[in-house]
Amino acid sequence: MKRIVVHMKNGEIAKGYSSDFSPDEPLFHLVSITDPLCMEEIRLDNLKAVFFVKDFNGDFLHVDTHEFGDAPRSGAHIMISFFDGEIMFATSENIDHDTVGFFIYPIDPEANTESAFVINSFIHTIEVIN
Repeated sequence: MKRIVVHMKNGEIAKGYSSDFSPDEPLFHLVSITDPLCMEEIRLDNLKAVFFVKDFNGDFLHVDTHEFGDAPRSGAHIMISFFDGEIMFATSENIDHDTVGFFIYPIDPEANTESAFVINSFIHTIEVIN
């Protein structure tokens, strides 16, 4: 099962595990980290993004880099601005505005997020950086 942190459009955050997340399906199930017997149905249309993380605690002292210099992944270098004001610097191999969302990969190898599926309806702007 994958470690997932789900950010809802309403600002709520849910943490847990999922084995059935698919960007092609309208929903998936999240098993709570606090109660393994509790499974929640998560609808993609209610989300800002699904973050696939290394661990659930993260490093609150870590400051993500905004330099693409030696970004370890291929794809377009992008800056995403969300409607809640958050800005992310990442790479993406497939920015598709005609689907629910697309995958991004943080440029900082020390970031807790390994990848994220961002939802198009909550993205304010995307800037491709050369």
